Amino acid sequence: MKPIYALNMPKFKFDMNAPVESAKAYSKIKTLLSGDNDFKRFDANVNCTFDEANKKCNVDGSQFKATLQVFDKGASSSQIAIEVDLPLALSLFKGKIQETLEQNLRKILG
Repeated sequence: MKPIYALNMPKFKFDMNAPVESAKAYSKIKTLLSGDNDFKRFDANVNCTFDEANKKCNVDGSQFKATLQVFDKGASSSQIAIEVDLPLALSLFKGKIQETLEQNLRKILG
């Protein structure tokens, strides 16, 4: 049974540029999401699935959902599109959640 908030979750989206090509960026993100990460700090029940063909990661938790997808941007750079669905109660922390995601991604992609 899905939680009631899942029906009406506010979304926020942002993009990040990465100074590495898309296959390497996807591999690093996949490694991050497969291990201990800040998503698990926000929600201990996080489950990640990976779509290799589309360089896409889906993060499913009891408190939120997120999708990260890596796109080619050139020979040595890529762009990561991030979309996060939050329950209304957590939408007040949107800025902090985005900041934490950006910091983690910059750390591994930098």
